Amino acid sequence: MIDRDAERDWLHSHLTSDTEDLLVLYGRRRVGKTTLVTSVLNSLDTPTFYYLCDERGTTQNARRFADHCATELDDIPPDVDGFVDAFEYLTRRLDSPAVVAFDEFSYLVDEDDTIPSVFQTIVDQTLDGTGISLVLLGSSISMMEEGVLSYESPLYGRRTGQWRMEPMTLGDAAGFFPDYDPRELIEAYSILGGIPAYLEQFDTNRALLDNVEQFVLSKGAFLNEEPEFLLRQELREPPTYMAILEAIAGGATRVSEIGNEIDRDASSISRYLQNLTRIALVERETPVTDPDGRGVYRITDQFLRFWFRYVLPNRATLEQGNTTPVRRAIENTLSEHTSWTFETVCRQVVRTAAFPVTCSRVGRWWYGENEIDVAGINEQTETLLLGECKWTTGEVGHGLLADLEALESDVRWHGTDRSVVYALFAREGFTSELQEAAASREDLRLFTPGAVVDLFETSHSS
Repeated sequence: MIDRDAERDWLHSHLTSDTEDLLVLYGRRRVGKTTLVTSVLNSLDTPTFYYLCDERGTTQNARRFADHCATELDDIPPDVDGFVDAFEYLTRRLDSPAVVAFDEFSYLVDEDDTIPSVFQTIVDQTLDGTGISLVLLGSSISMMEEGVLSYESPLYGRRTGQWRMEPMTLGDAAGFFPDYDPRELIEAYSILGGIPAYLEQFDTNRALLDNVEQFVLSKGAFLNEEPEFLLRQELREPPTYMAILEAIAGGATRVSEIGNEIDRDASSISRYLQNLTRIALVERETPVTDPDGRGVYRITDQFLRFWFRYVLPNRATLEQGNTTPVRRAIENTLSEHTSWTFETVCRQVVRTAAFPVTCSRVGRWWYGENEIDVAGINEQTETLLLGECKWTTGEVGHGLLADLEALESDVRWHGTDRSVVYALFAREGFTSELQEAAASREDLRLFTPGAVVDLFETSHSS
């Protein structure tokens, strides 16, 4: 595994304790839940049982689970009618602590709404005092939060820990590309995003665009059709969701704009946006100083944004095996595409413990036509961080700082009872005059891509 140290330490510490645990691990598909759990299970000295649930219903899954346990125990498969029977069989055959992991537990909950109550009985009665711990994994974020973690769930209060696995930040993903310099790393991240299953596709010894051509643009490649497979697997009406994501990738961010783009009433697409938000492909974003304000929608997955920009519009060309013109278009516009990701990366690094300005909330700020790429606030210290990001050729000078300072008074937060810090991020660095100004000012910080990567590394090592 690459990175995921915190998740691995959390899981391992629970599963090697003397207590019986009920752990919930969830997150969007392909984020690395199965790899994490199986790697930890393989490191344990106690018996472990990993079971992948499917959509064939409770009875079939219970019987298959019991059969799997019997195989692991070199025993005759038992005759069971449900999960209570299956766990009773397991407890009779074990005389030591063990760990049972149910992958895609959300399938069971989706097919049978009594499953949380059944597993409550299993935890409270069947497993009590046995030393057997349970790990429940799920890719349906809403199903796990509502069916397992919510106050209304029968399993509420039984869990001893939960972890929502998120896509990797740039700092996490850097381990996949040890030979890329900071600029190449950010470009790679703008193409693949933070999903480990996508990141591991590229050959780190090959040039970035060679990787793109072979593993994204080429017909038959895993990444070539991944977004379509993902949407078909997760959602009904994939064409509508495809149209919405394409509209957002093209710059339509408000509900009315998305509706106009796909020729649908704005009121009719709200549930589609909610579903895309539920599976963490889209998020509703509000100005950082006004979390209850009017929001816009953006694609959270960098790879989906790349795919909808370059692959889908050129599907006919790519189906014929003609990757050259699409590769050329990517080469000509990758800088523009990466600039949006660079803003995301800069917001990520501001959230790390290594960043010199501590912020309790980080995002963007906008009002009317005015926008600031990076905005952070700290309620305790009444500090406002304002930052701009430039992924352009040429060094950045005083002009960018002056523009940012001119917007400061428009950011309504804590009136004049606040301290303001400015942060500039630039691909090509800064003019000597601006560097001299930063050296003499405590409220101005400058960051190159190399400095951003260094901050991530510092945060990881601390």
